This record gives sequence, C-alpha cells and structure tokens, in this order.
Amino acid sequence: MTWIDWVVALGFLGYSIYDVLRKARGNRTLEGYFAGRRSIPWWAAGLSVMATQISAITVLGTTGQGHDTGMEFVQIYLAHPFAMVILAIVFVPLYRAAPILTAYEFLERRLGRGTRALCSGVFLLSRGLALGVAIAAPAVILAVITGLSVNWTILAVGVLTICYTVFGGVISVIWMDVKQMSVLFLGLALVFGILLVDLLPTFGTGGLLAVLGAAGKLNALELEPASTLFTPRTAGAGGAPSFWEDRYNFWSCMLGGLFLNLAYFGTDHSQVQRILTNHSADESRKALMVSAFVKVPMQVVVLAIGVLMYVFFVVKGAPLLFDPGDQIAARDPAVATRVAALQERYDAASAARRALAERVAAPEQTPAEREAAARQFRAAVAEVDRVRAEARTVVNGGRPKSDTNYIYTWFILHHLPPVLLGLVIAAVFAAALSSSDSVLNSLAGAFVVDFYRPFLAPHADEAHVMRASRVITVLGGLFATGSAMVLVDEGSLIEVINLIGSFVYGSMLGVFLLAAFCPWVGERAAFLGVLGGLATVGVVHLTLRVEFLWYNVLGCLGVFATALPLALLRRR
Repeated sequence: MTWIDWVVALGFLGYSIYDVLRKARGNRTLEGYFAGRRSIPWWAAGLSVMATQISAITVLGTTGQGHDTGMEFVQIYLAHPFAMVILAIVFVPLYRAAPILTAYEFLERRLGRGTRALCSGVFLLSRGLALGVAIAAPAVILAVITGLSVNWTILAVGVLTICYTVFGGVISVIWMDVKQMSVLFLGLALVFGILLVDLLPTFGTGGLLAVLGAAGKLNALELEPASTLFTPRTAGAGGAPSFWEDRYNFWSCMLGGLFLNLAYFGTDHSQVQRILTNHSADESRKALMVSAFVKVPMQVVVLAIGVLMYVFFVVKGAPLLFDPGDQIAARDPAVATRVAALQERYDAASAARRALAERVAAPEQTPAEREAAARQFRAAVAEVDRVRAEARTVVNGGRPKSDTNYIYTWFILHHLPPVLLGLVIAAVFAAALSSSDSVLNSLAGAFVVDFYRPFLAPHADEAHVMRASRVITVLGGLFATGSAMVLVDEGSLIEVINLIGSFVYGSMLGVFLLAAFCPWVGERAAFLGVLGGLATVGVVHLTLRVEFLWYNVLGCLGVFATALPLALLRRR
C-alpha cells in the first residue's frame, strides 16, 4: 500500500469513530442506548439489518467462496425474500404489540422466564462466537498488509471494535451502518468493474462465459438430488454425497435456508433489535423489505467478483499459496524441497490451464472441438487445485488448511491502483465495523435486559444499569476477540459463521413458533423443547453425515417433537 492508500483508509476509519462519539451524546437510558428511542426511519433500519449481516466476512469469505466453488453458494440466499415476507406478516405484529427491548422478552410473556433466560443465553454464546469470526475477517487483511501475526491484528481490531461500540448506542450504530454500507457498495462496484474491464477485451462476453462454464463456476442452480438418502458418519469417505451431504443445492438451500433465514432475522437479537427501533410496525415491515429485495442481488455481485477473480488468475497467474503464513512456512528447510517440486508442477499446470482456457474461449470451433477443449481444461483445473491443496497440507504439517479468506486480499493488494486500493480497504473495514458494532451492542443489550437487570440488579437505577451496559460491552468484546483467534483458520469465514448459527438457530426458531402459535405448552415443556432441539442437532452431527443447512430444520422439528408430547401429557 502507498501512503495515499493509508490516508484514504485511515481517514475513513477516523471519521467513523468521530461520528460515533458525536452521535453518542444523550444516550443516558436503556431505551435510547438499545432501542434508539424508537425513532429510526425504516430505510435506515433496513440498511442496518443488511449491514449487521454483511460484514468483512462477506467481502473476504464470499468472494473466496466464489473463486473456489463458483456461484453455487448463491442458492443459500434464494429463500431470503420469502423469509422476510413471512417475518413481516407473522413476527413483526407480535414483537410490536407491546414495548420490548429484546426478542427474548416476548418469550417470557408467552412461555415464562426460564425459557427467556435459556434462549437469551444460547444467543449470547452463539453470537459471541460469530462476532469472533467477524473480527477475524478484517484482521486477516491487516495481517497481510502489515506482516504482523494474525493474532496481533485480531487483538488490534478487537480493541478498536470495543472502543468504537462502548461509547455509542444503537442510534449511532445504525447511522454509521448507513454510511458504511454506501462505502461497501462503492468498493464492490469498483472491483467488479475493474475485473470486467480487464477480462472482456481478452475473452469477450461469450468466451468469458464459456471459460466459466467449463470450469464449473456457473453452477448457480443445482436441482438434481443425490442418489442415496444418507451415509453414517462412521462410514468411509468416497463416492457421491448423499442427499443430506450435498451442501448447496436447490432443495437444501430453499428448505434449510428458509429456516436459517427465519431464525436469524426473526429470533437473533442482533437482527430483531433493528426492527424494534422503528416508530411503528409498518416501519418495521418496510425495514425488512429493504433487505428482502437488496440482499440477493448484492450477494450475486459479491460471488461474481470471486468467479471473475478465478478467470483473472487463469490469465494473469496467482501464487501457489495465498496465505502469507503459509508462504513463510514454505521457506522452512524441512519442507522447502517438497514445496519447490510442487511449485514446478503448479507452474506447468497453470500454463496448461491458461492455454486451454484460450482454446475454450475461441469462437472459431465446432461444438465437438469446444467440448474436447473444455474436457482438457477441466483436467488442468483439477490438477491446479490438487497441487494447491497438497502444498497447503505440506506447509501446515500434514493438516489440510483452507486459504479461501486470503484470495480477495491478495488480489486487491497486487492488482488495484493507488487510491482505489485505499477505497476498497476502507470498504472492507466499513463492513467490519458495521457488523461488529451492531452485534456487540445487541449482545450487551441481551445480557443487561435479560439477565443483569432482572436477576442481578432488579432495583438499580438507570445510571447504574447504563454503566453496567458499557462494562458488559467490553467483556463481550474481549470474549469475541478470544474466539476470533481460535476460529480464524477454520476455513471459509462465511461458512464458519453459518455453521455456528445452524447449530442453534433451528431450536430458537422452534421455540419462537411455539410462543407464537402454541403458548399453551407452558414454560417447562418449552424449556425442555429447546434442549430437545439442541440435542437433536448434536446427535445428528455426531452420528450422520448431514450438512449444516439441514440442522436448522432438524432443530426446529426437535423442539416440537419434544415440547408438544410433554405439554399434552401435562394437560392430561
């Protein structure tokens, strides 16, 4: 990075912090600190709903996902608009019927204090871990830029996030989300445009699509179900995946994705908090509709950037190892010879891949010639992928490790001109701040409203509870920073955060549906129902090969299968 890039990126960061501190004045009550005095307009709340979910994880993890696996990940968002409509019709009127500060207060009114405390505790644990992933994403970029250890950059980003959030409230958070989303949109548009300007003169539109199709990157809709129903987790690997093991297809994403979106946007307080800040239920519905109609097109663009980066690397070349830590480990004398041999194989396979890509894109050929070129191109693609995977395993002591999260960073640092690079770095940090501050504020709100005030300080005045809110914000940020250091190397960040949520979201959705439609089940049956849903997911995870999207369905069914029989027995 040049000095001007640093000026652009740090200038935006400094302005963000200044604006939060300026808007934080006057937040002296819980209603103001956690609900924005119910004064946020619908369009700002809608952008904040998106900003809370669209973090640096989206920029780094989703673009890397597009590079590695193509457009198939977009299927996970197909159910998003349907979920938003259902929530607007069913959940918004329930939440806005009486003033509440957290989603879990609604549970207490229907299913008792024990159910509220359990579900709020599950939220605090799962979102605390997920916030760690959100902190890890910008730390990855900072580590690449500065050459520091990723643990040190995680600590720096975590401390900044805590300081940024502790003095603000949800009002300052939401209005900064609006600004940060604007910068994020600009940064994505710049990278997308630069890739197209570079690739279209080389291949043309038809040739570019032909190369992407031959590489298997245009797989945005997969309808064919797997041949087998399920495979026990103890069975050996190999063969085609079962129906439940096929991670991203139309069926798993429409059903599992619908439950995931309903649970995330309807029961996770980091999202519900946004629709509690509006003046009325109608305003809350409009906020959800902003996300319903903007989210999917934006995710298509983000994945398309990753897909275009793949072709860009086919033409321009890319390193054998994207992760700077892996590059350093490759110079170790114990593995240097093996890495050098792999580098030779990689260079040869990359050269063959580029030559075959040009053949695939050539317009003057028969269908048979194009198919033959595509078949050879796919073989070269497979060889490149094999060599890269083997190199990552070698430099990590035999442990397979993904470098998905470093691909976008390597591209922008090596191929964007000055000033534009600074803007894109600012966009990544904008995404990081807009999600981290929102989640950290909601974590503090849930702990204070659901635990501290009712159980630990029931008679404390407002000033005392506000001081406690800021202390709890600091503690929550430290927990998230610690979890970031553990989770940063667990693969694609966007998949890690969805996996964490999927372990609990189905159970959360199940108990909220009980509260909405079956409040007669009672507190004890509902409490045990949540435990039953969590246990169902745990047993399935340990015994069967089932991908995480299905956990959202199974957890919800587990709640009903446990709670309803218990409630009926009690009534008898």
